[in-house]
Amino acid sequence: MDNYGLTDYLAAKKSLLSTLHKIEKALISLEEKQSLGKNRKAQITLSEERIKALKLSLLLIDKEISRLSQDCRKMKCNY
Repeated sequence: MDNYGLTDYLAAKKSLLSTLHKIEKALISLEEKQSLGKNRKAQITLSEERIKALKLSLLLIDKEISRLSQDCRKMKCNY
């Protein structure tokens, strides 16, 4: 398994949060278009699934950040 450090996880979190916010905005737009009678159901479903996957990824990244931070505090290392 690859060995990633705290800064790698923090950078990944930042990137995923940005993507999550963009998809959430796009979802709102798709839902508005759907309410106007345009068929956007497939795109809405895909966006909802992407949002769920990103939230799960962020949860796992947060757990790893927490674990690495605790390990660092125990060893009194610098970030």
